[in-house]
Order: sequence, then C-alpha cells, then structure tokens
Amino acid sequence: MSAVTVSYDVFDTVVTRAFAHPRDLFVQVGVRLKKQGLVAGDEFSFARARWAAELGARKKSPWTEVLLDDIYRELTALLSWDKATAAIAQRTELEVESRHLHGIPITREQLARDRTEAGRLLFLSDMYLPAAILRPWLEREGVVTADDLLLISGEVRGNKSSGQLFAIAQQQTGGDFTRWRHAGDHPFADVAKPRELGITVTHFTAAHLTGRERRTRGTEGEFAQPWRSLLAGAMRLARLERAPAGERDAVLWETGATVAGPLFYGFVRWTLGEARRRGLRRLYFLARDGQIFHRIAQAVQAVEPHGVECHYLHASRVLFSGPAEIGSVEAVRAIVAPHAVFHSLRQCLLPLGLDEAWAAAHLPERFRSFEPTANLPQVEREALADWLTAPERGAADEAALARRIREGRAYLQSVGLVAGAPVGLVDAGWFGTIQRNLEHILGGPAGPAPLTGFYLGLMPAGDRPFAGEAFAYTNHFAPLPLLREESHKVLIELMAQADHGQAAGFELRDGRWTVRLQDTGPVDLAAVRLFQEAVLAFVGRMLAIQSEAEAPEEAFARAVIGIYRHLHDRPTAREARVLGFLPHSDQYFEQRHAGLCADLNLREMLTALRDYQRRPPHWWVQGQAALGHAAWLHLFHTFKRWRWKLAGRPE
Repeated sequence: MSAVTVSYDVFDTVVTRAFAHPRDLFVQVGVRLKKQGLVAGDEFSFARARWAAELGARKKSPWTEVLLDDIYRELTALLSWDKATAAIAQRTELEVESRHLHGIPITREQLARDRTEAGRLLFLSDMYLPAAILRPWLEREGVVTADDLLLISGEVRGNKSSGQLFAIAQQQTGGDFTRWRHAGDHPFADVAKPRELGITVTHFTAAHLTGRERRTRGTEGEFAQPWRSLLAGAMRLARLERAPAGERDAVLWETGATVAGPLFYGFVRWTLGEARRRGLRRLYFLARDGQIFHRIAQAVQAVEPHGVECHYLHASRVLFSGPAEIGSVEAVRAIVAPHAVFHSLRQCLLPLGLDEAWAAAHLPERFRSFEPTANLPQVEREALADWLTAPERGAADEAALARRIREGRAYLQSVGLVAGAPVGLVDAGWFGTIQRNLEHILGGPAGPAPLTGFYLGLMPAGDRPFAGEAFAYTNHFAPLPLLREESHKVLIELMAQADHGQAAGFELRDGRWTVRLQDTGPVDLAAVRLFQEAVLAFVGRMLAIQSEAEAPEEAFARAVIGIYRHLHDRPTAREARVLGFLPHSDQYFEQRHAGLCADLNLREMLTALRDYQRRPPHWWVQGQAALGHAAWLHLFHTFKRWRWKLAGRPE
C-alpha cells in the first residue's frame, strides 16, 4: 500500500498577511514609493495600477499563471518607469510582503501530526512569488521544513483550479490520489477540484475574515485604507492565535481578540496621549476594570514610551464612597435606599463607613434582626435612611466616615497619590463616583482636591460636578446610549473583568496601609484570564504594525467603538448564549449576581416586557433577541428608543 500524501494550500491556510485583504498590500507599497517620490498620484492610484498590471500579465500568459517579474514588466510599461525605478518598486513590494506574512498558529499542531504521518508535506500555491523567495519566509514562520515540497503555479505554469498543480505534484512524488489529503481555503481550487480527482479534502476557512472583520476593513472601494486593513488584519491574527475547545471559550477568545482588544487598545492609547498632552506624570488604573487597561498600557509603553508612569490602584466604591455624599441628605438616601431589585443591610452601611459590628452595637432592634447579606425590603431601606439621616445622627455618621477617610488618605499616600500631584485616574466609568470621593478624601478645608479622570464612558454628571476634569472616550468620539441601554456598561465591565476580588476594606500591615480583597464570587477565573490573553494578543499584533497603521484619532476611535457597537447591537446567538449568561453584579458590595439575558419562553418573555421586575438586571435586549422571539423584542427596543427620543431624555 502506498504511503499517505498530505498537501496544503499556502495563503490563508498555513500563513496569512497582516493586511485584511491581499490587494491592500499594494496600497502600503504605494505609500512607501510615494514617500520616495517614485510614483505620481496617491497610494490608491499605484494600487490600481499594480492590480491592473497583474491582470494584464495574466491575460497575456498562455497559462494565466505568472510570476512577479512578469507583473513588473507590465507595470513598468504602464507607469513608464526605467529599470532602476522598477527594481526599487519590486524590492519594496517584497519587503512589505515579507514583513506582513505570518504563520497561522492554530495550524501548527496539525502540520506536525501530518508531517509525522506522511514523512514530508507538500505545499501547493496559486501564486506569483517564486519558491526561491517564498520558501525562506515559510521556513521563518515555522511552516515549511527542508524536506517539504513547495510548488508555485507561476513557476510550473499550472494551477490548482485546473487540476494541473495536483497532477504535477503527483508526478514529482508518485502519490496516489486515493491516499491523498489536501487542506485549503478556496472552495473550488482547494475543495471541489481535488475532490473531483479523488483527493480527500479539508476546507479550512478560519483565516477568512469574519463579518465583523470585513466591516472593520470597510467596503468603500476595492482597496482599503492601510490603517483599516491592518486593524482588521490584527483582529484576524489575534483570533487565529488560539483555537479554544468548546463554544464558551471560543466565543470568549474571539470577543477578546476582535472586540474588546480593539476598543480597549484605542481607549488606552488615547488616555496615554491625553495624559502626556496635559503634563500628567502618573496614571492610576482603578481596580477592577482597570486591570486589563493597565496591562495594555504596560505593553504600549514597552514599545512606545509616553513618559507616563502607570500604576494599578486597588479601589472600589465600597472603599471610597461616602465623602462626596455625606453633605447631602438626598445623596445619602440614594446610597442607603435605592430602588434596586436587591440591596442588603451590608450594602446600606458600607458606603457610609459603617460595618456589621457597628450595626450590632448601634442600630435599632428592627434593623439588627435582618441578616446582613439578605435583601432588605424597600420600606425598611427607607426607614433606615430616615434613621441614619436624622439630625441627631449627624455627628456619629461624620465620625465613622472621618475614620475611613483617614485610612483612605493614608493608603493613597502610601502609593503616591496625593493632592496637587500631576496624576490621573483611569477607569471604565460610569458615574465617576470614585473620582469625586477621592477628590474629597485628598482635599481639605479649602475644598476637594481636583483630579483628572479618563473613562471609557460617563453618564451625565447632573448636579454633582467634579472638582477636577473628567474625559470620556466614547462620549467624545461616538457616545453610547448609557442611560437608555444600561446593558452597555455591564457588557463592557464583563469584558474588563479582573482576576481578583473586590477591595472591601483597609488593613494596616507592617506599618503600611493596604486593602483587603474579598473573594471573586461566581466568576470563572480561567475564563477571565483567557479573555485577557485574547485582548493582549490583539494588542501585540497591533503594536507590531503600529508605525504603518497610524490613523486619524477620531476615525480610529469611531472604528473601534463601532466594532463594539456591532457586538452589542447585532450579536450572534452563540455570542448571546455565552456573554448574556456571564455573572455580573452592579452593586456596592457584590452579594447577588445575574446575567444580561435569561432562558425565557414566549410567555415569560412577554411578562418581562410588561414588568421590569421580571427582567434580568440591565437586560441586554439585543442579546435576548438573538436567542429567540426577536420580533417582539425588536419592537420593544424600537418603542423604548422612540419614547426616550420624544420625551427629550438624554441617551
């Protein structure tokens, strides 16, 4: 019995380009040549000429297959170049092609298994680059070994679509088509034709652009702007770095690599740039949302130092709420007695610097009888708010809060965060509560100490302005409807989850103030780490080509925010099944977790539409619609949007 033969297509099967589409590479070549003064017009004019030259060369070839030299002879005549200019241009194209060619990591294990079984592999490519040029690049990427056979259609004058390249490979190897396996991405050249020959085929489509990646590249014309193509290409390359087992991990990896990665990268680069422009020397990334932002900032600074120190600061509303609210009875009541589905006695007290030991010693009997972590009825919340805000309670409340302010200030000083320092805060958002309270904690008799905050997004400030400044990425470039669709802030916080618990109190250790962390709750730490790895995979890919992917700041911001909006507004069913059921909590002290979606039959869904208390907290309507009953849910969403618009309410 003859040995098994295994062959592979090359481009978009074992290697792919950093550019989203092969022809976008011609635009980048045009950019380089224009800088050298070798082409007239813009880079797109050159790209069109380069593509026309290839089509012309193929038309003149009896086999339709050509080599790069054939194409550049045609291009030289088309652009009236001399030999020296043509040589520079051809060398430039090869440099760009080599720089942006990458092996596909998820194929490496299969290549190794097939090589063990077959002894050597065959690589068949319908391509104009000669093997002498392409082979070293494939060896560099760990795809081809010295024993493997590489056949190029332009050299053998026969392609896969005609079957000739397979026939030539058979002649050179003595392989038997009935014991031949081939893998490739083209539906005809790599699937239909080899099947017709009796070859067993694997249609490999992982390197094809996803719908989201195609949208990112844009469809304005035949050629994309280099930064858009490289952005989409970085999304693809990061996505292809790992093939997680199971739907849940696959969705998390793809979302991290192609949605959260671009959004968070854009936000962090903007933050670093704004900090430098404002003369800030240090940024504090606030836990827990700030953990992945901090890691991105470290990666960016390692490649492009901005002269801004980046620190991770354990912070939470539990630790720092109260100082900005204590002077307002209304603000205190909002903390103690919110109209939330779930709010416990512990959640009522902690923001005011009061704990369970204090409660046992001071609260009236009616409140001490409640389990601290159980849901406190609304009527009891209101009664507790009345008791805590009574005039005779003022001194005791202020004393408890003053103690925690002293501890908080000591902790902040231990990490270098003091009043008047040129520093900034970085967080996802959404109300800026921590910044307001830090301004009060660091301030003094003269008033709060102004701080600068950078946020992914912010709710309207209302009647509680900051002492300093607060800047929001999405607010500035492409506002999100955070008030009308609270699912935005939860979905982003789920994507920015940290691998540690919430900061719940201060501790004095070895003479230094630090924080006490509670456990992580129902969060899957392995999933969080997988997601962060995916985000950082995108960041690494983007940083590798950043010098060639420079984009107008606003255009880039709108693009990455648009990528996120596409996920939120048009999720697939598999994305909704995973992201919609990740546990989240939007509470001061995390005691109750829920998902953005729920398993609802038609009757339950209609009940939820009528009664907000029967809906998941911060209901992700678009995600729920992807799971079923879409017509009713889209109608509800449209009605809600128009009701807000007619009422003149802010988004």
